[in-house]
Amino acid sequence: MRFPRILTLYAAREVVQYAALGFLGVGAILFTQNALRQLAGFASAGLETRDVLAILGALVAMLSAYAVPVAFLFGVLVSVGRLSADSELTAMRALGLSLGQFLVPFLVIALVVSAATAWLLAVVEPHARTRLREVAADVATRGAIVEPGTFRRLDREGLRLLFVDARDPETNVLSGVMLSDRSEATRAFTVVASRARFQLEPEVAKAHLILEEGDIHFESPDPKEDDYRRIAFQSFDYSFDVEEMIGGGPCNERPQEMTSARIREVIDQFAVSGGKPPECLRVKTPERYTIQYHRRLALPLAPVLFALLGVPLGIRRARGARSLGMLLCIGLVFSYYALLSFGTFLAEEGTLGAGVALWIPNLVFGAMAIPLLLRARRAEL
Repeated sequence: MRFPRILTLYAAREVVQYAALGFLGVGAILFTQNALRQLAGFASAGLETRDVLAILGALVAMLSAYAVPVAFLFGVLVSVGRLSADSELTAMRALGLSLGQFLVPFLVIALVVSAATAWLLAVVEPHARTRLREVAADVATRGAIVEPGTFRRLDREGLRLLFVDARDPETNVLSGVMLSDRSEATRAFTVVASRARFQLEPEVAKAHLILEEGDIHFESPDPKEDDYRRIAFQSFDYSFDVEEMIGGGPCNERPQEMTSARIREVIDQFAVSGGKPPECLRVKTPERYTIQYHRRLALPLAPVLFALLGVPLGIRRARGARSLGMLLCIGLVFSYYALLSFGTFLAEEGTLGAGVALWIPNLVFGAMAIPLLLRARRAEL
């Protein structure tokens, strides 16, 4: 039988339209949850409209890599289920359409979705994560990261504390500034200044407080000694690291923010040095990089497996094909990402190598698809 072009296009149209609906639904759920969390984290920083738009745009780019495969699976299950429930699949079989011919449009679309997912994971997601960090840096540059009326930690341990009475929203000038620095026990001091300006060097993850018209109060390292000193100043440049706040700097990229080529380069450097971390690297263990690398290789294969698994499952004739397809989609997606999380855990613990652990979901779904396809071929479903 020659290639059924019309039937193929018809089936392809069905899966594309339902996948588009699935993308809107899944994307809305993922986007809403993550947008609320991200915006809540920046809420106290005084976000502007451009900041909100940048954050939302980055979230859309990041979540698309996960929403696209899920939406495709939904499209396959619902479209095949509808064709089967409406007896259209029976008519196709009566015309001599084989399972292999029926699979063609789904596999073709699956390959396109796989390529799109690979591109989203390798290029779009790292760029989006970097963009989120840049937004945080931009907010910090305007001084909006300092909230008036509360003590702000400038480091993880809380040895550097900053308090300001007010911040001018237009000029970002801080007034009524008090700074406490106890990062070094031998030179603890407190700074009180009338006003200050906040500046940031995101390329080196360093911030500057340009304090004006104030005093520096030095404390004695020995509480029994009365060695108090006070220095008045007109201008004082106080610098500190802001890696914990914005994660910036050339050596502070996380594996999720790196391109696949960069991750491969880092993995090779670990191998050459015998496991010793290369210079200018934030994460010092090779496992995180191999996990991220194999994640980007394994996930793009999911749409192909979803097609091979979704078609025989969707062939079941049943009323309410759309509802059944949605339930099957939820179950399969939950199973896939649960296995992926389990594999990631095994890789992080060192129980299995990332090259095996991250591929567990694909191996399981592939093993499930084979008997289902054989049964569908014999028309046992």
